[in-house]
Parts: sequence; structure tokens; C-alpha cells
Amino acid sequence: MNTRLLVAGAGLTALTALFSCNKQPGGVGERAEGKLVYVLSNDYHDNANAVWAYKKKADGSLEALPGSPFYTQGAGAGNPKEVLGPDDIDDAMIISPDGQYLLAVNGGSNTVAVFTIGSNGRLSPVPGSPFPSGGQTPCSIAINGRFVYVANKAFDPLHTITQLPNYVTFTIDGSGHLEQVPGGKVEVPAGSAPSQVLVSNDHRFLFATDFLAFMLQGKEPVGTLLSFELEYTGSLKYAPGSPYVLPSGDGGALGLAVNPHSQTLYVGFPVASSVGAYSIDPYTGKLTLQNTVKAGAAACWLRTNKAGTRLYVLNSGADAVQVFSTESPNAPVSLGTLVLKEPGTTFAVGETGTATSSGDFALNLSPDEQTLYVVSQPTDPNFGDGNSNWLHVLKVAADGTVSEPTEPLKLPFGADVRSTAVVTQ
Repeated sequence: MNTRLLVAGAGLTALTALFSCNKQPGGVGERAEGKLVYVLSNDYHDNANAVWAYKKKADGSLEALPGSPFYTQGAGAGNPKEVLGPDDIDDAMIISPDGQYLLAVNGGSNTVAVFTIGSNGRLSPVPGSPFPSGGQTPCSIAINGRFVYVANKAFDPLHTITQLPNYVTFTIDGSGHLEQVPGGKVEVPAGSAPSQVLVSNDHRFLFATDFLAFMLQGKEPVGTLLSFELEYTGSLKYAPGSPYVLPSGDGGALGLAVNPHSQTLYVGFPVASSVGAYSIDPYTGKLTLQNTVKAGAAACWLRTNKAGTRLYVLNSGADAVQVFSTESPNAPVSLGTLVLKEPGTTFAVGETGTATSSGDFALNLSPDEQTLYVVSQPTDPNFGDGNSNWLHVLKVAADGTVSEPTEPLKLPFGADVRSTAVVTQ
């Protein structure tokens, strides 16, 4: 988001599972468990999108998994002019809770790829993959029992947009096949740019962000934070008050994380460089803002640890990771910020702004929570530094803070490709 958000910000200143899957136990074997890292290239060239797989060695370094990359049979989403919106996504690739399947979006092909994860971590496409996403420019995926939810951004600079952005429900069967649920689609205003879907702890609600809805013209502000009740049929029902308008000046919502031990939803406010803590009504899914805390430049993508005591926030405007204590869930307290290695050169943005040519856009903790993986992507519209896609391997200390003891891994992508997702197994 980085430079795109800085430009937009300058303009603004002027102006429980419902179902269980009938799947057999699967996923990686004991020898590979906790050592696998998957990165989605988001390569927008024809049929070039792929999942690159790495295995963590005993010394902490990464080596490519045999057979990698695993192609999705589609294209990612291209953004050659680095405009605000197309790259601002999270959970573009996920692993099913049982560890059996990996799902990834083909943003430029309007499909979702589904792979079976072998005992050695290798990926194999399931029959019929990739599947239609139910809209244009799929960008985020969430799984809830036998249901899969996909956000379709309908924002692709390289393709003609003919549909409204939407949220679509699918079923996933025991072979990994996706089928769209009749009536399981909710459309949102054109240009609102959905960015993420996330299921609540109790599996009753779905949270989502329409990042750019706050920039739409109209008599009243358009809400950018959404909460849906998940119905038995798979359809989505707006929670009371949804979509929610952020406090004045905070811009759009981007980045979501649920505290695993509290009815608290954390939301990134990148325009305001802050993070909001919302209470979740356990009966209706209604969201109520409890607190807003300052964060770093363009604060967005969020993750919590399993204990719910730490919140990791990417400051993509500074290529940095900020750690918050969430021991008081509604009142995060910053514990410090780590600027990542290889931020690239600094270039001008607008008349007075500057930015680094690499910005962090995706993160995930390892299963043992001793490692935080962060992916950075090129942010310079002129690609002055060439390929600025990096995979950072951060060490998580006992107190939850992070350090970067080793050099990041340069991802073998084209200079004009912007990676958007990392998951661990």
C-alpha cells in the first residue's frame, strides 16, 4: 500500500463451526510439520501465478521444496502503475484448518485454486481446480467448516470490470471441490475495493473490509468495515449497523485480526496510521469501537498470537513490523517497532513525501510461534530497484518482540510482480 496510500492521504488532508467437513485427516507428516512456508507470487502473466514452497532447515535458513513452484493454472492481479487498491489485500492464500488443502486466488483470472497438501508438503491440484470465484478479481478467502467465503474486489487495472464487487459463499467437499451456494452472494458498491474476509472465533460471524468505500462520492460517508451473520444455508446477513463508517479522518479499514480469547476485533486504519479495537456482540455480530491507538506509517495487516497477548502490525509505509501488547484486549500498547532489512532506496512521492521501494504486505506466524514470516513487495511505480520481493524470517522472543537475525530471502519473481501472501504449515 505504501506509496499509493501516501498519495491518497495527501489528497484527503486537502479534502462455532456451523458444519464440519467430511474430510479424511491429511496434511503434512510429522517430519515436515512446522517447517513449511508457502508464498503466493501473484504473477499476473498468463498462467504464471504460483505457490512457492520452502522448508526451514535446522539452522533456520530456507530451502526450496522439491517440485516448487506449484502453478495455480491462472494469473495474479497486475498493477503496473502502482495505484491504490489492487494490491491491498490479505488472506489471498490460506490453509484449511485440518491442514489438508491450500487455497489461493488467481486475481487476474477470476478463479480460486485448490491444492491437496502431501505428507512432504508438496502441492497437487484437486480435480477441477481452479474454480470460478463468483466475481472478478478474487482477493481473500476464509474457511468455516464446509463453507468457503471469497471476497471479489472487482478492481483490476489490466482487465475490464463488468461486475460489482461482492462476497460469495461456496461449499467445499471431501475432495476439495468448490461449489457456489445459491443465494450466497452479497454485492457492494462499485469502487469499494473489498480486501479481506475473516471468520469470528465462534464461527458465527464474518468480518470484512471495503477499503476504498470511504472515497466514494455521495451525500453520506460509505462504511468500510463490515460484519455478517453466517446463516445455516451459507448466506450472509448484515449485522446491525453494518457497514460501519470509521471515525472522521481515519479513512478506510484495511487489515483484520480477532483476539482468540476475547470478543475483540482489531482493525487497521492505514490512512490515520492507527489501529482500532472493536467489541463484538456475541449475539448479533455488531461491532462497536472501544479504542484507537497510534501505530506506524500505513498500519494495516494484522496477526495475533494464540494466547491473544500480542498483536503484530505491518507498517507498510515504513517497511516495518510493530508489536503491541494486547493483555488488555481493548487497549493495545506498543512494545516496539522493527524496521526490516532491504527496504530499498528512497524515492519521492508527490511534492513533499518519500517512501521506500519495498513495503511489507503479508505476514504469518509459524505454528510454534517462534518465527514470524513477512513478505515485502515493490512499491516504486518505476521499479527503480528491480525485484524488491523479499521473504523476511523474524525471530520471536519470549516476550513476543521480534528481531531479524538473518538476511531476507529474495523471492525469484519478476521485478514487475508483487507478492501478496505467505502461510505456514
